[in-house]
Amino acid sequence: MTPDERPLSVIESPLREQHEAESVRDPVEIAALNEADRPGAATGQPEGRLELEYLPWGAGEGSEDSPSCWILATCGWVELEYAAMRRGCGLLDQPNRATISLRGEDRTDLVDRMVTQDLGGLESTRACRSFLTDRKGRLISDLLILSLPDEILLDVDVHQRHVVCEVLKDHVFTEDVSIEDATERWYRIGLHGPETATVLDGFGSFPGSELEVSMLDLVNSTMPVVRRDLAATSGCDLFVPRDKVVDAWQALQKQAGIRAVRARTVGWYAFNTARVEGGTPLFNIDFGTTNLPHETGLIDTCVSFTKGCYPGQEVVARMQHLGQPKQQLRGLRIMSDGLPVAGTQVFATEDAELAEPTGVVTSSTISPLAGATPLAFAMLNKRVVAEGTIVRLHAEGEVCQARVGGLDVLGSSESAS
Repeated sequence: MTPDERPLSVIESPLREQHEAESVRDPVEIAALNEADRPGAATGQPEGRLELEYLPWGAGEGSEDSPSCWILATCGWVELEYAAMRRGCGLLDQPNRATISLRGEDRTDLVDRMVTQDLGGLESTRACRSFLTDRKGRLISDLLILSLPDEILLDVDVHQRHVVCEVLKDHVFTEDVSIEDATERWYRIGLHGPETATVLDGFGSFPGSELEVSMLDLVNSTMPVVRRDLAATSGCDLFVPRDKVVDAWQALQKQAGIRAVRARTVGWYAFNTARVEGGTPLFNIDFGTTNLPHETGLIDTCVSFTKGCYPGQEVVARMQHLGQPKQQLRGLRIMSDGLPVAGTQVFATEDAELAEPTGVVTSSTISPLAGATPLAFAMLNKRVVAEGTIVRLHAEGEVCQARVGGLDVLGSSESAS
């Protein structure tokens, strides 16, 4: 089956040829090193190259054989991809992000009465994060909301695009609003690393603070870029017209070369490490549609308690003022060398061996920033969510302990230790 014959429900990256080209490129200029007058320098060919690899981002129609989206896992050099985000600029291909467009005079009013965040001050220079909830207060989707002169763009996980469109359309009565799944029109490229601003400043101003929006002049198009520091470093999401994706990607790489910035394509393996270090949980990985907003650890970022009504508001407000979530997403700093995998059960240290679990690991990584210490996110029972609590779990066949902290597990765990 050729790409043109694939079902429309399968989201393909337009950058596969770019990934393949990078996967066969040497990580350093070997010839230049050999010609350099450096008698004490190490010689030989680099080792550790992996194969170009893709991962299914979920499955369509409930079948693992029919993924609805493929994402890049690595171009072959995970360590160098990670290093680009720590020393230069990593380019992240994001076919797993979808876009919903709202047009019409009443578009802002519709979104405002549907989401958990107050959009009263929404303007073109700032984006905002929010949740879309059902009438029971449970999550339908998380949202990045961006206002352009003639439309509002909602950035969502690719799996949520259809349900978000339907929910919004169900609440349109006589308003002047049109709702479109614009995933085939807008694409997303992420850039992460301390030199991100150096690369983007060649096309316009880099946003100065989290969720600030700038407009870039790139490959004869004007493109919005939103500041998103997701990976414990400067970062952003670039909204690119889909027919300009390859040209934009090549222009960014060329600009990095002109500015002498160490830039590299970043796959999921490297980005996952960096985003856990950055305290960034993801929808459909660390929390999802079974959760309430208070269970995500993102309540301060995504929910306003002074705005008007929206579906599920009473449940969310009651939890804020009268209750406490039964569980909450927290960070774990593992107190051993073993790495627990997603799905690992977590237990209270005082409980017996056969006790009921008090949580489950949702993401994990070995953190270079923490000196190769394993870090994780876990959805934990309220018994064990307090910062500094010690919990028990299994990692690589061994029983170990972990210290509970905030989602910014590096900062919170360091302060608690």
